[in-house]
Amino acid sequence: MKSEFKIFIVLLLLFLFQQKINAQQFEAHSSQYKDFTSGQTSIEETNFDFDSTSFTMHMGQMNVYFGLVDMQGAGSNRNYRLLDKNDDTIYVTFNPRSKYIDYRLKTYYLRYILDKVKEIKPEVIDTSPPKLDSLGNELIIEDTSIYEEADVMPEFPGGKGEMVAFFTKNIHYPKEAEKNKTKGFVKLMAVVEKDGTLTNILVMNDIGSGCGAEAVRVVKTMPVWNPGENKGESVRVRVEMMVGFMPK
Repeated sequence: MKSEFKIFIVLLLLFLFQQKINAQQFEAHSSQYKDFTSGQTSIEETNFDFDSTSFTMHMGQMNVYFGLVDMQGAGSNRNYRLLDKNDDTIYVTFNPRSKYIDYRLKTYYLRYILDKVKEIKPEVIDTSPPKLDSLGNELIIEDTSIYEEADVMPEFPGGKGEMVAFFTKNIHYPKEAEKNKTKGFVKLMAVVEKDGTLTNILVMNDIGSGCGAEAVRVVKTMPVWNPGENKGESVRVRVEMMVGFMPK
């Protein structure tokens, strides 16, 4: 019985240790990387954001978003298995102590040398008793959380069809994209505020040639959305948009 209890404690500690690793969030910066295929070192500014659900690379105006399949810790390493937009598997090893990130896609192998690593501390949850007014009534605190899902999701006025028409009318195909024959979809993420305005507009996947910047410009000119709701109250909700760029 004692041995079974010890095994249970060990498993519990391993589980808690893994949860602690998964909860960590980092920002990192690299100014150079080494291509292990060619042996060459290149200079390029790259920023990384990653936590227990996502991994994003920012290179100039291009932002590449990866879906996280799983992550495991081994010593100082954190090993990520990711999926890119083509559903190809990416293997990433991050070592905050030695300050490097290894990126592997099939035979493609890069090492990013990090000159800055920052751990983002998780938000502290307030467990203190509710605040009361002078009459002893509980004060109502405004909900400023950003929701991924809501009872009623935000909507562009008139629905998705009208939003597509808005993009078609207002998007200007960049000259650089026309020159390079760039085509595809830019993935954006934004927060629809309680009053329907859009904030925190981010490019999650850019196709380059100025398309990401043009997509952000047009989204900033959008009319006010119908806000999301939870339990009859307006809430802030994060939404995704795909903006198409096709040569005429």
